[in-house]
Amino acid sequence: MTTLEPGILNAAISCLQHSVDLAPNGHPDKPGYLNNLGNALETRFEHLGSPNDLESAIVVKRQAVDLTPDGHSHKPAYLNNLGNALQARFDRFGSLDDLESAISAIVVKREAVDLTPDSHPVKPSRLNNLGNAFETRFDRLGSLDDLESAIVVNREAADLTPDNHPDKPRRLSNFGNVLETRFSRLGSLNDLKSAIVVKCRAVDLTPDSHPDKPACLNNLGSALRTHFDRLGSLDDLESAIVVHRQAVDLTPDGHPHKSICLNNLGNALETRFSCLGRLDDLESAIVVKRQVVDLTPDGHPDKPGWLSDFGIVLMTRFNRLGSLDDLESAIMVEREAVDITPDGHPDKPAQLSSLGIALETRFGQTRNPEDLQAACDAFTSAINQETGPPSVRFHAVRRCASVHRIQIQLGRATYQDLMNTFNQAFSLIPQVAWLGASISQRYATLSSIGKVVNDAVSVAIQTGDLSRAIEWLEEGRSVVWGQLLQLRSPVDDLHSYYPDLADRLQSLSRDLETSGSDIGSGRIQDPASIFDLNELLHSNPDTTVHDQVSVRVRLAQAYQDLLQHIREQDGFKDFLLPKTLAELIPPHRTDGPVVIINVHWSRCDALVVYGSAEPIVHVPLPNLTFKFAENMRLCFIQSLREAHVRRREGADGEAVDSGLVQDHHDRGAIPFKYRVDFLIAGVLRDLWLRVVQPVLERIEEKLADFAVTGLPHVTWCPTGPLAFLPIHAAGIYGRRGMPDDGRKLFDIVVSSYTPTLSALLRPPRMFVDGWPSIKALVVSQPKTPHMSMLPGVTSEVVNVRKHLGGQIEHLDDKDATVEVVLRAMKDDHCQLIHLACHGIQDAVDPTKSAFALYDGRLTLSQLMSSSVRNAELAFLSACETSTGDEKLPEEAVHLAAGMLAVGCRSVIGTMWSIGDQDAPIIADEVYRRLKEGFVPGDGRLNTAQALHEAVKVLREKVGESNIVR
Repeated sequence: MTTLEPGILNAAISCLQHSVDLAPNGHPDKPGYLNNLGNALETRFEHLGSPNDLESAIVVKRQAVDLTPDGHSHKPAYLNNLGNALQARFDRFGSLDDLESAISAIVVKREAVDLTPDSHPVKPSRLNNLGNAFETRFDRLGSLDDLESAIVVNREAADLTPDNHPDKPRRLSNFGNVLETRFSRLGSLNDLKSAIVVKCRAVDLTPDSHPDKPACLNNLGSALRTHFDRLGSLDDLESAIVVHRQAVDLTPDGHPHKSICLNNLGNALETRFSCLGRLDDLESAIVVKRQVVDLTPDGHPDKPGWLSDFGIVLMTRFNRLGSLDDLESAIMVEREAVDITPDGHPDKPAQLSSLGIALETRFGQTRNPEDLQAACDAFTSAINQETGPPSVRFHAVRRCASVHRIQIQLGRATYQDLMNTFNQAFSLIPQVAWLGASISQRYATLSSIGKVVNDAVSVAIQTGDLSRAIEWLEEGRSVVWGQLLQLRSPVDDLHSYYPDLADRLQSLSRDLETSGSDIGSGRIQDPASIFDLNELLHSNPDTTVHDQVSVRVRLAQAYQDLLQHIREQDGFKDFLLPKTLAELIPPHRTDGPVVIINVHWSRCDALVVYGSAEPIVHVPLPNLTFKFAENMRLCFIQSLREAHVRRREGADGEAVDSGLVQDHHDRGAIPFKYRVDFLIAGVLRDLWLRVVQPVLERIEEKLADFAVTGLPHVTWCPTGPLAFLPIHAAGIYGRRGMPDDGRKLFDIVVSSYTPTLSALLRPPRMFVDGWPSIKALVVSQPKTPHMSMLPGVTSEVVNVRKHLGGQIEHLDDKDATVEVVLRAMKDDHCQLIHLACHGIQDAVDPTKSAFALYDGRLTLSQLMSSSVRNAELAFLSACETSTGDEKLPEEAVHLAAGMLAVGCRSVIGTMWSIGDQDAPIIADEVYRRLKEGFVPGDGRLNTAQALHEAVKVLREKVGESNIVR
């Protein structure tokens, strides 16, 4: 912004006002005089900040618009200028009515712009203004439609502006800003990468003497710091601090943007303190942020946010140095920030949460219960701000629940208060893990949700509401799988009454399924090398990364809107809403009970479900704690790694664990030794004593009702650390060199697992034409390129063919490519799938866990976008196909769950590596028993029983000291 002498500006306004006064209404030049006068008044407002100037500018610009007939060539320009003034008033004073007026004016102007050739010099400017208005309304109301519109028009504005145009850097920077905003909302790393590319280009195109250079530097610094927050590279943070300092140094004192540049420098310094612990960074951040607050006049729209930022950095210093003065000052400024922020502003939930944290911290110092109540009120208010980001509101739920627990101990709250808070958490989960985000983005947001779910379930159990506990557990676990299954839900009833709505829903569901795959991730190196800027701006809208994100966002919004419309129709108010217990499980299960185990730091419990018409059996587990369960998991995983039967592979294909030999024939390309060492035996013993035995003792009598033809069947649904442990192998095992006479679960029941109750709802497919009619897909990879050979695969396939007969599609070696295998899986005739190959559980990105085929990996992400219509069983003879991701214990992010989600009713998988010499034995025995147990009149496969007997045979052959299955 250039500096103008007030006297010159005042004289210009006087002259323009005189011209307006002399021109009668109806004079052809009067609208132009009014428009010019409005522009001058708005310029004086920008320099001197007088609200009266801005109000006068709006009045005369509105007159200019009203006096200009429709169709006049100047009407679009006058509308554009009026819109800018109205938006300036909104930016300064925050009136929603002003923003709506601005949008209305600019939408009319856009109609004129659409008739303007792309080569017209004013088109980019008007597009840029429209984009800014859409972004501003998104900032206020949070509508993703506004954000997508802002991206489209800002991109077009940058595209149409030549490189040598003085406004090119500003338009590139604006385009980068809206991309970064979408990254903040949806988490697509490609948006952030692209934002850095265009912001770097904006900086390069702007000379140091240009008044826009500080803004371009400031925007680039913010993007670099955001990239550091995502990936943790200190180089990004150091670069951010450098460019933020440059922005501050180039901005003259008194410039209205000085505060923005200072605030972002303070944020970067505070972040570096959090990483490196250097007190000088913290002190510098406080000095800078205090300066920001002091420089910002009351009434400025950014003042609440900067006050809140200042309070946060004061809290940081209190946590480090313990000065109560910092704590009191933090509470004061956070309270002021809340007080001057209107309800409905998207930043208010974060400000309320910051105030709540400060008040809760002061309670820890003073033990004054009034502070605790004030903190609870702040968190509750944050939760109820519906225009705020769902992740911020969900975080407020966690904090509020923590406060309620303390209040319960003090007698100032009840468990019902806690239940009510958790109820709000479950309404937020679909928004936090929104369908508009890619699958890996949703998983990234879900890491914090599982603990809240377990907490809520523990409270429901505490209050005796066992049905609610199960419903909540179902709603809050395997969220992504649940969304995929919802997209594939049959809509027969809806089709009977509203066929058009059903067809539209199915079409949107199919599009959303295929759009959910991830579009890329990974670290950023040289920003300029990631995307070519011309490609970014000019590429085909149907193929760019950013438009793929836009398409997914719009599809998700349309899907949610359609669901809401369907629920407004008679008889469909609960359509595709979370299921009740009666909908999750039949009145009386004939296949044995389901045992759900909830693990939480406050208590651990098992809930045994026989059917929705039968009482839920509650089995407290007093000898199990979350910490003990986590220690069991760590001990078990470490034991497997030391025995070389567990390794993780990162996205780059290299083993995360070191010292693993690579020359043995095993399905995870690692050596495998079946053995029960001291540590594993100890874990299995603890599982028996602390988990399994208490459950069996409670249900032993009832289990007998299910043991008519053999051992009863129990389906386990563990949570938390127990999701990674072999409950089916729990028991008392003999130590080396000592007799083994202990009880083991596999001698008492047949075990299987389920990630959710919903996964059990699919009815079994009936093979009415008998066993020989079963059509199978067999995929084998005895010598996958670049991986160790698996000679046992050949004999395994022989065993499979021996029992299945001739109706087999066998894809072997070079024939088993990713595309061909996926196509064969989707075939409607495919009823059984057998995969004999290497399996990989990716520790960096679990959606990249994969089956290794001849030409590459068939990943979990690809499976998620597929659908298998008629497969009853998937036999995954590969390593670590049901291992899961330790960061997401409630999400079952593994290949076995993926096969369930794509449509297979039953899946046989492995929790660790499987020996190449043992896989043929298991396959032979499983299919033998499936064939022998097949009842022609029944037509169902008893997979759990067949696997149980097969593993028993393997134990007898190799010895129990060499196998724990």
